[in-house]
Amino acid sequence: MQNPNVSNLLIKVDVNKSGGYTSVNFDGDLDKLGLESIRQQIDELAEKLETKYLVYDFTDLNFINSEGIGYLITVYYRLVKREKVLAIVSASAHVKDVLQVIGINEMVQVYDDMKAFSEAIK
Repeated sequence: MQNPNVSNLLIKVDVNKSGGYTSVNFDGDLDKLGLESIRQQIDELAEKLETKYLVYDFTDLNFINSEGIGYLITVYYRLVKREKVLAIVSASAHVKDVLQVIGINEMVQVYDDMKAFSEAIK
């Protein structure tokens, strides 16, 4: 049984300078506990981002709630101020539906996978 006070969210950062992007793979749930566990890493990454694109890879993201979405919007605006771009790839159908209902897909480009993202930025 998982401890309800321990996050099950992990992130893996991959910098692809030749491709012009930094990807962050989210593995787990982007909820209050998950956000608390990764906020500092993402804040630092957004501040020091050297590539044009920050790509959230949601392949392994199981769940996102309003706190996760609110934080996503915060990071988006921070990046816009620095003339950087936030993109989302490989979201599940459920996560895509949530993003669409909230209207995130009007601000942030959402791609089916990394291949589609790579082709779009060529």
